[in-house]
Amino acid sequence: MQPSRILEAALYVNDLEEAERFYGGVLGLERIAKVEGRHVFFRCGDAVLLLFNAQATRTPPEPGTRLPVPPHGADGPGHLCFAANAEEIEAWKDLLKDRGVDIEADFEWPKGGAVDLFPRSGGQFTGICRTTHLGAAVRPIPDKAFVLASHNKGKLREFADLLAPFGYNVRSAAELGLTEPAETGTTFEENAYIKAHAAATATGLPALADDSGMCADALDGAPGVYTADWATKSDGSRDFYMAMEKTEKLLREKGAISPEQRRARFVAVLCLCFPDGEAEYYRGEVEGRLVWPPRGKLGFGYDPVFQPDGYATTFGEMTAEQKHGWKPGEPHALSHRARAFKKFAEARLS
Repeated sequence: MQPSRILEAALYVNDLEEAERFYGGVLGLERIAKVEGRHVFFRCGDAVLLLFNAQATRTPPEPGTRLPVPPHGADGPGHLCFAANAEEIEAWKDLLKDRGVDIEADFEWPKGGAVDLFPRSGGQFTGICRTTHLGAAVRPIPDKAFVLASHNKGKLREFADLLAPFGYNVRSAAELGLTEPAETGTTFEENAYIKAHAAATATGLPALADDSGMCADALDGAPGVYTADWATKSDGSRDFYMAMEKTEKLLREKGAISPEQRRARFVAVLCLCFPDGEAEYYRGEVEGRLVWPPRGKLGFGYDPVFQPDGYATTFGEMTAEQKHGWKPGEPHALSHRARAFKKFAEARLS
């Protein structure tokens, strides 16, 4: 017998930051949840990879702290969870018994059968009923209310359209008079967390933040997380035409003239953060190429120079409905922000 239909795998690591850099930065896995210093979860195809700080998670969290998993520290190689039908589960029990492996817990799986193998002692999970997909976190959003941690008018308009069908009570950081924190991160996830955590801490409510940017292949992924910085003038105001001109100048210096040399993508990462620091992440990307001169006066930011794959128009020539008009139940979304929001909505709002 061999495991099939893997649902999740867990690793216990001593250096959580280094493991996060490898799996997220090198392998490019999508981070979906994080509690600083305790654990980081990644989406890996149809499964979930769980990284736990073995030292920090041996003890319970501070009183009042809510986590999506119980104390989890352990020695050993980790665990593997995979789906199985009732007949297969009985066969696995017989096999484990024959090989002298104790069954730590035997419980009903919420959405069908599963085998959860923990090659270690401890019993931390006895009686715990676990979700089949930790990307859809189990922690509720109280009273269907959260803060949208943004001051960007263009983003706020897009989010207003996307959130309209769900009936949530959402107020923006701008509306609440919150200050904008310094975005000192080097990844979209880090900056999204900085903004969401600041708003959640200030208001006592869950907060949703977006960090997004344009990444040009010929510029080694720049401007990336510094997309807005490239548009910032000496007086603090932003001029995205200036930023588009800078991008075009650098592309020409690199000899990036043909469409194939001007490949780029928009990236958006949404972070839902609770006041205690617990966070979840949802990432969306859209591939395309950069054009010159800019076309269209709709949208904002770099929209007039980005032409998504499969379309003859730029984002700057598309209406809001064309660009991010995703609705619940629709299988596809176009813009990077709509794609990230689709994942968030399907996990959290439906």
